[in-house]
Amino acid sequence: MSTDSDFVLYHYTPSKRAAIVFVVLFILMIVVYAVQTFNAARKASKIARYNSFEPSDDKIDDKTDDKTDDKSVIFENNDSKKKFKVLSTVCAFIPFFIGFIMEFIGYIGRVLSSSDPTKIAPYIIQSLLLLVAPALIAATIYMVFGRLLNAMRCESLMLISARFGTTFFVVGDVFSFFLQAAGGGLMSKKGSTKTGSNLITAGLIVQIVFFGFFIINEIRFSISVKKKCSFYSGISRKWFIVNATLLLSSVLILVRSIVRVVEFIQGFDGFIISHEYFIYVFDAVPMLLVIIAFSVGSFFGNVFDVIAECQYSTFSDSA
Repeated sequence: MSTDSDFVLYHYTPSKRAAIVFVVLFILMIVVYAVQTFNAARKASKIARYNSFEPSDDKIDDKTDDKTDDKSVIFENNDSKKKFKVLSTVCAFIPFFIGFIMEFIGYIGRVLSSSDPTKIAPYIIQSLLLLVAPALIAATIYMVFGRLLNAMRCESLMLISARFGTTFFVVGDVFSFFLQAAGGGLMSKKGSTKTGSNLITAGLIVQIVFFGFFIINEIRFSISVKKKCSFYSGISRKWFIVNATLLLSSVLILVRSIVRVVEFIQGFDGFIISHEYFIYVFDAVPMLLVIIAFSVGSFFGNVFDVIAECQYSTFSDSA
């Protein structure tokens, strides 16, 4: 189908049934994981409140000098600090949920396109939102990994300076997001589709490069954590569930991005863009598996559990 300007929107009539299935699945998983995240954050907040005292290095030095047994001097209340850690972790999931809401709306766009494939608005909605949503989800993956390393005192395992580790990946992801968003906007304008396609390709390549580097970082962490991180023997293996979830999700998004790069390199008459099943097999399914992986992982351990456990271990070991 095409518009009056002869710009081809679809080489097929989008399947309404397939789009509706993924609209339902995405909204279902968004609700399920939102409830899980809320409960996990609330549980972590309670743990922080019940274990609100932890050692202060300054106070311990004072104790050594003054030989006092007053625990009110040895320990300081860090309740607000721990609550801040929980809150900052909750905030890290904001891009995640925005990204999946965009996935949900994107497939609504495909439902609308199935009724009239010549309408430009639904096409732009589904094309742009499904294109850039994974970049937002990737931002959460980067931030959660950073919080995992921080909780386990394993920042030294970052391939770059721990001070800039998370920022490095997030900035790269934001750069990728804006390249793809700008390209998606240009593709909807007559005469600028080629430029838009090139920008999208560049954005996806940036995303692939950063994801590849990030996956190497995650694998290095998994291999080295036992030898390099002192907290390894003091906490449960919940950290492993978190890292496995992040690693699986990263691979799924990486595969999806590689297929999308090939799609745009092939052009508007390419094989991938001409066959609808690619958008579902190599985009919808991988992204759905990402939120399913997070949901399943939360049953066995999530980053809130790891942070709370590490905080309590710090208190217990020092008390």
